[in-house]
Amino acid sequence: MTTAPIAPAPRRPMPDPSDDGPRPGAAARELGRALAELGKRVVRHVDGLTQDLVRDAGKVARSSQAFAGAARDGWDDVATRSREAWARTRATAGGAPRAARVVTAGLGVVATARVLRMRGLAAGREHLSDDDHRVLAARVRELCMELRGGVLKLGQIVSARPDLVGAVWAGELAALQDRVPPFEPTAIVARLEEELGQTVLDAFATFESEPVAAASLAQVHRATLPDGRVVAVKVQIPGIDAVIAADVAALRILAGVLGEVLPLDLRTIADELERALVTELDYRAAATAGAAFAADVAGTPLFVPALVPSHSTARVLTTAFVAGARLTEALDAAAPAERARLVTALCDGLARQVFRTGRVHADPHPGNFLVAGDGKIAVLDFGCVLELDAAARRGYARLLAALAVRDQATALAELSALGFGGDPAALATIAAASTSAMQPGELASDIDWERQGRELVATTLRIARDAGITIPPSFVLLGRVLGTMAGLVATYRPPIQLHAIIAPHLAHALTTPA
Repeated sequence: MTTAPIAPAPRRPMPDPSDDGPRPGAAARELGRALAELGKRVVRHVDGLTQDLVRDAGKVARSSQAFAGAARDGWDDVATRSREAWARTRATAGGAPRAARVVTAGLGVVATARVLRMRGLAAGREHLSDDDHRVLAARVRELCMELRGGVLKLGQIVSARPDLVGAVWAGELAALQDRVPPFEPTAIVARLEEELGQTVLDAFATFESEPVAAASLAQVHRATLPDGRVVAVKVQIPGIDAVIAADVAALRILAGVLGEVLPLDLRTIADELERALVTELDYRAAATAGAAFAADVAGTPLFVPALVPSHSTARVLTTAFVAGARLTEALDAAAPAERARLVTALCDGLARQVFRTGRVHADPHPGNFLVAGDGKIAVLDFGCVLELDAAARRGYARLLAALAVRDQATALAELSALGFGGDPAALATIAAASTSAMQPGELASDIDWERQGRELVATTLRIARDAGITIPPSFVLLGRVLGTMAGLVATYRPPIQLHAIIAPHLAHALTTPA
């Protein structure tokens, strides 16, 4: 890749991605007009769909029953829910155009789901088909790419949890883990110069305008320091903090209706997403967490690139540049023995984090792991770190130990102590199914991951929906990490015993005094 110095950007006001509408006074009036128009459109659509279903009633034997069932399920409350959601948007987000835009997009997905469901009912199907879910997931993926910000971040989280959302949703949303379109270069350079207090030409010998990585909240550029060191410069997208605030407010508003499409505890996820993203936007905190993590993994196959404090601020993070392959690319190209070594190193590292140090890297995006030339794995981006205290570490260790010997009474007690709620028997069933691959003597390569995955997803979704399962905030992030790791093991099927890898760390958590 060639490098090209960037000329200093002219000083101008920072663009704000959340400002896609008029200012507060005018925004309120525009929202009022939009609300009225939205209500009219929804009513028109409902009327039209109702007429279509009445016409279809004579063609399908079950049509009359399907129509009645659909009506009971609330077709005629779409307009009411829309008006309520808009009212909460104005009250919670101050009528912010960004929040209104996200709410509108979410309501569109719900409306599409209801159209598909009614068509299914008219054809004699009780639930949405895989094709229906594929249509919905593809639309959500498009919206995540279009809206970016916290919406894209949430989509990335969901894509790593096939155990919760199913293979169809996870597969469609997997594209969100790849590189997203880069942000405007001049705005990035202006943000960088404002943060460093000097021009790009003064701060760096060279600076590549094309990012090596672009994500939902920031992008990374390769550069060379005046002393010749090659570095990676992570620059926060201008205005992203306002975008995140609006997205979290919109997600809370949509939690009730989106639950019909995605069977997730979206309110808990919104709370934890807000906490995690606020932390992730503070690069000084990320630098501190990275230094602590570097000490945690010293002497293991994992490492953390060295920080360059002179070129780092709260919104710019500069570290040594790692020339390596993305984790999935390295695994795809590796021989079986090397693939097993890499997966073992990652599983061992995760077990060490959960059961020993209590500091868990909670953003397992494939781009955050690079395999260097010497075979070591560079761990990047510590904006999202889960802290587990000693009690939580021991609790999860006791839970896994109880599940391994099928001690249901102890497993239930630990689930309750950790903060899981809902029907105890349902909780135990889900936990046992989720950890079956960790039984002693079980080789990951011998497990029928496709069948087990289908059964686990079906069981989890059915039981969680019927039993009203709730999860503790810490498990929002921990579940994301575990789901991603399980996905790697299921994809590459290395001949390793997960129990043998995890057992020493479990023993440490169980025997270490408080």
